[in-house]
Amino acid sequence: MSVYLTRQKNVGVKSWTYDKTIAIQYCGNRPFELALRFANCSLLCGACFASGYSWGDRYSGHKRVSKDIPIEAVVQDYEAIPQPSNSSYNWLRILGGEPLFSDENINYLFDFLTQIAHTASKFNNAIVIQTNGIHIGKGNTKVLRERLAELYKIAPELFMSIEISIKGTNPQEFALISRSKPELYDFNIKAYHLLKNLDLPNLRPTIVAGFGITESFLLTNGKSQRRVAILSRAKKPIYHPDHWDENFSTLYHDFLADESNPITNAGRMPMYGIGDSDGWQERSRELASRLYRDQFLDTYAQHTSPELEQYFQDILDKFFLVGNQEYYSTLTRN
Repeated sequence: MSVYLTRQKNVGVKSWTYDKTIAIQYCGNRPFELALRFANCSLLCGACFASGYSWGDRYSGHKRVSKDIPIEAVVQDYEAIPQPSNSSYNWLRILGGEPLFSDENINYLFDFLTQIAHTASKFNNAIVIQTNGIHIGKGNTKVLRERLAELYKIAPELFMSIEISIKGTNPQEFALISRSKPELYDFNIKAYHLLKNLDLPNLRPTIVAGFGITESFLLTNGKSQRRVAILSRAKKPIYHPDHWDENFSTLYHDFLADESNPITNAGRMPMYGIGDSDGWQERSRELASRLYRDQFLDTYAQHTSPELEQYFQDILDKFFLVGNQEYYSTLTRN
């Protein structure tokens, strides 16, 4: 295996040249965030914004993806980013693709982090790693534990949150969203518990409902009086509490019982609301019609009704959407 990174450009740059491994990205309030993007992923999520450089049949030939970039080059890109005047960047976000795709990826990432740890105040001593958890959920925690312990000795003030994106509340929803084998669902769920068991002072594991429902599903739908959704045969949207299996229910309640995580103070689980787009709607239709047709219906531009609105309210009672500045700032608070 080899490590693949996605090249980026800094915000405000008019040139369309993507030549940086670390870049300033629009996320949160000014001066925004620093971001490092890995390529390649173990899933094929239909709603993924990074499908071009993450899906297994695409990433290696993508023009923005480079293989085996020397760590020194990543450090140079990081050092070339100026320190904000009288402040720091909000956080350093590690995303993909899938940054924790393999132990090789993990070692590569921590080789970089240990080299820049002495300047972590540049990004507020805060790191967020976004992962699907599949590699960790298979029991691959030894390297991560060792590297986190090493990083803590070097920079105990540096705090990391690993956010696991949960792709559904049962194996069928997982397969529908991730376009992957339903057997991987167990690893997606187990990752949180395995990370919690590491019990490291510089690590906060957390979970989020990934690609759950778009913003218009949960917020007011304006004058159209229509909902675009994938509904089960019972006419209930995916992620509805009636769809939860025992594993997801246990995960959900264990997460809310974690008093050390300030996100749980909301009493609900965070959910990513992906932006509405024709592309996502069409992919939703295609996925719903192809996968698990006995469990899910293809319902595009579904007219709303009091019953359907109650089902969406049931989801709102269990999940919440929140702005990234508030969310990440809370998540990385040590």
